[in-house]
Amino acid sequence: MIKKVGDLLDTKEILKRFEQVATYYIEELSKYSLDEFTRKPSEDEWSLGQMYNHLIKSTLQLHLKAIEQCVNGTNSDDGKKTEIGESIFKEGTFPPIRLKGPNTPDFTPPNPTGKEEVKEGLLQIIEKMQEIEGELSDIPASQKVQHRRMGYLNAEEYFQLIEMHFRHHLRQKERIDQFLLKVSK
Repeated sequence: MIKKVGDLLDTKEILKRFEQVATYYIEELSKYSLDEFTRKPSEDEWSLGQMYNHLIKSTLQLHLKAIEQCVNGTNSDDGKKTEIGESIFKEGTFPPIRLKGPNTPDFTPPNPTGKEEVKEGLLQIIEKMQEIEGELSDIPASQKVQHRRMGYLNAEEYFQLIEMHFRHHLRQKERIDQFLLKVSK
């Protein structure tokens, strides 16, 4: 469980946990050929490459952007979390269920053309998380931005969401790894 400091989450602990899981994702890249990395278990499931691209895109284009919006004081509505948002933050993790988004080009990530671009994306996120961590305590908790499923979150909650999201996809990675083991035999 992540320690709290007063009413605030311990962002240094969140950053440390995020760095560990992101580093694990980077280290795992060397285990796969590009063909394995981009192979889908089935037509309606993602490859590892798509999953990695999803983590990178959602972090850079949604979660970190939402933190910037909180910094700039936009959307400082006193909105609340949804029921699922409350549950996820209370537990500190996503439920152990498979979530399926819409099968649309804007949601379904493309396969990467190489593993190096994926590694660079993950390293960029680590660097941005390190930069932002020290600024979080200066952002008023009342400044929130709406998340499509979880309701209104503040900057520290989006920061924690990034780490939880990376952990959530470890289960998907494990399923795809099991598929790749069966295929290679």
